[in-house]
Amino acid sequence: MRPATERVADFVSGFVVAEGCFTRTGSPPKFTFSLALGAADATTCTLLKSLFGVGFVLRSPRRKPHYDDEVVFQVRRMKDLLTVIVPFMDEHLPPSYKRVQYKIWRAELVDYWDHRAKRVRPCQVPGCAEPRRAHGLCRRHLYLEERDRRVRRDGP
Repeated sequence: MRPATERVADFVSGFVVAEGCFTRTGSPPKFTFSLALGAADATTCTLLKSLFGVGFVLRSPRRKPHYDDEVVFQVRRMKDLLTVIVPFMDEHLPPSYKRVQYKIWRAELVDYWDHRAKRVRPCQVPGCAEPRRAHGLCRRHLYLEERDRRVRRDGP
């Protein structure tokens, strides 16, 4: 990174230490990185969205009369968390209690992605990159296998 970009990354990582949140909820789990601020700081959330290039900004009204309206920068898409947020935090998040929380969250996220996440996987036929449908096969190979099975059963 260039020096100016490094300064921005240092600022953002410090901001995450103070205001960031790494959460896992539900079953199957939903992983979220979020940063919640008062509505007066909405520009910061918008800048974070443009800096990372992922996520979205949510605005919500005050929950109690003496509270401020809230703005949240949030990333929930698994691919965005793994390809953008995790590499950034691995490189820039300073040693802190937030980093300890992040490492636990990251371990759960990576474990879920590697072992339990539903995602498009390629056909099991060597050399075929089409997405699987049933029995580990793409549509074309599944059709060919069923046709061959019918031919073997019923004859030509």
